[in-house]
Amino acid sequence: MIVRNVVDRYAPEMFKTQITAARLVITSLSLGVFCASQSLGSTSSVPQKGQTWNLPTSANVTVEMRWIPPGNFIMGSPESDSMSGSDERPQTKVILTGGFWLGKTIFTIGQWKSVTGLDVRGQLSKVLHDDTLCDLGGKKQTVRDFMRFSRDADPEQYLAGEDLELPMYFVSWNDAMELCRKLNEREHAAGRLPVGYEYSLPTEAEFEYACRAGTTDATYAGPLVMEGRRSAALDKIAWYDANSPDGYGGKGFAVSGRIGGPRLVAQKQPNAWGLYDMTGNIWQWCRNWYGPLPGGSQTNPVGPPAGRDRVNRGGSFGSGPNSERSAARAKNPPAEASAYRGFRIGLCPVE
Repeated sequence: MIVRNVVDRYAPEMFKTQITAARLVITSLSLGVFCASQSLGSTSSVPQKGQTWNLPTSANVTVEMRWIPPGNFIMGSPESDSMSGSDERPQTKVILTGGFWLGKTIFTIGQWKSVTGLDVRGQLSKVLHDDTLCDLGGKKQTVRDFMRFSRDADPEQYLAGEDLELPMYFVSWNDAMELCRKLNEREHAAGRLPVGYEYSLPTEAEFEYACRAGTTDATYAGPLVMEGRRSAALDKIAWYDANSPDGYGGKGFAVSGRIGGPRLVAQKQPNAWGLYDMTGNIWQWCRNWYGPLPGGSQTNPVGPPAGRDRVNRGGSFGSGPNSERSAARAKNPPAEASAYRGFRIGLCPVE
């Protein structure tokens, strides 16, 4: 096995302690009638509300997108959740008035390649040779320097797995949003973009709502009860620091004294809405700027109007259990491209 020396700058798991879990409380949920076994996909040429949509990204690659019904939930964590961070409060009632579609899985290397023409090696090479100066770490610098990479390095030095069914990594928030822009342009031209919707990253509220899928515990598999460094609930649904090295082979990164890395998508149990890896495997970018939760009741919130960092959710193969909870939040500069971060696309109401 080869251990990669990749620094995950601003990695949330480095700043949170692993302590006992407590249940989250959701005081109201209005989901209507929803069947987790949605139809296999719309037969129409455009997405149909209530049905799974298979987005074609090339002649032989599609992105399966699950319909997420409108509803409301309590976002964040109560003070009684000893694993929570202070940025998960005040708890906020969120009302989402329009349903949306969300990728069944994290966007994969194969799906990325079908749109951009680049696999993860090509994407990393692009990062290594990009001399654009960005606001990173309080100064102007390249992503390469911020990540402590060498311009002349072989990408092999920093890569983990390259299977097309792995989550796409080494993509920034900017990269993910540019891909969404391309999809919108193409799907609009093809007449497949529903009125009032666009491809985008989900908002932080949409992500947590979809992650919970009507559940109220710390994870969508139940309460986060720890046995040493492991949780039976998490082992069912997530790749995290305690289990991601289990059976891992090939190139990887140091994880809790062992070797781990991104894992093939959809290998763990999905939530009630058919979404895989909503927690664990790889952090996922969200659309909005990072800021404090507003509290009170919010309808279709989109976060602060400006900021320095973008939100990411879900935790990763290198995260501790506290980062794998449905309410856990993280933030990173939008230009950062890390081995610990990827994304899933949404087809969301235009705000």
